[in-house]
Amino acid sequence: MKIPTLLGKLPFVGQAEGERLTYYVFEGNRAYLVVSPNNRGGLNMSVVDQEVPEVISRRFGGQRVTGGTLTEKGRRPDLFGDNFARLNALYTMVALGRAKKLKQRLGRAMVFKIK
Repeated sequence: MKIPTLLGKLPFVGQAEGERLTYYVFEGNRAYLVVSPNNRGGLNMSVVDQEVPEVISRRFGGQRVTGGTLTEKGRRPDLFGDNFARLNALYTMVALGRAKKLKQRLGRAMVFKIK
């Protein structure tokens, strides 16, 4: 069954292509829900605070960023604490149309262009 069908009660925001998975983003009451399939037939879900897209746009608009950039220059350890939180924040930005995942990489890190 397709993920957007399973979570049909939540508004579907969009999707973002990762290196190996597609991430589906839904909007909840106070947060975004980032969902991806796992290799055991289940789902992985992560919560991204609703203020994250605005914080990223305001701080990094027009720049190329990685997950590490959010930690180093984001000034919000409460929002960008661990690696998965940073990547899910960037996938949420892509799903919202406020960022683009670039083909270029910085070492092993994926690079995103914030609009």
